[in-house]
Amino acid sequence: MSPTKQIARLLGLPPGQDRLVGDIIMCREFVGPREVCAALSEVAFLDRQREEALTCLWADQEKAAVEIPGAARAVMRARELGFAVGLVSDIWVPYYRAFLRACPDIAALVDYAALSFRLGQKKPAERLYQAALEALDADPRHSVMIGDTYEKDILPAINMGLAAIWVLSRPEREYPAMARVLWGEWPRPDIIVRETSQLARALDELEQKRRGT
Repeated sequence: MSPTKQIARLLGLPPGQDRLVGDIIMCREFVGPREVCAALSEVAFLDRQREEALTCLWADQEKAAVEIPGAARAVMRARELGFAVGLVSDIWVPYYRAFLRACPDIAALVDYAALSFRLGQKKPAERLYQAALEALDADPRHSVMIGDTYEKDILPAINMGLAAIWVLSRPEREYPAMARVLWGEWPRPDIIVRETSQLARALDELEQKRRGT
């Protein structure tokens, strides 16, 4: 369960109100859990028990990230093919810290990170993608977006002129998007893969298509 949903449940918010939590925790750069508690008091009453639970969640999130098999190889292959590497992510501070600890090899290859808590907006806001493109001095026509969520990753990238690789590692969450792509309502990504371990090969395939070989 995402931290947004965990916190919404902890606060006893009604269904659909987790978006309010996400707009707070994912779009502000907090120093620690005390600041998070103060901000969340805007949407719900926090007693001592809830504050302690949020502090524990923050600590757990600082250790929660794990490296996905194949991710480092995919990033290294992108660099080998001449791409600069940008990270565009809806993420809150403790989990980003966990990512840096758990995936140091990947983090070292990232040239720019467009993070929701730094930019104050979540995907699919164009600002995140535009910030990454500008920071990397990248032409959208020669750029590739890799993501596992069609509406937040793939569609905005395609609309901005990027190529797109859709990682369908969680198809049960993507059925509505899959249907709209199948029906032709939304554009089909350049490549669809089942898992991250297939990304390095997908990047090679995309590069071959571009060169016409």
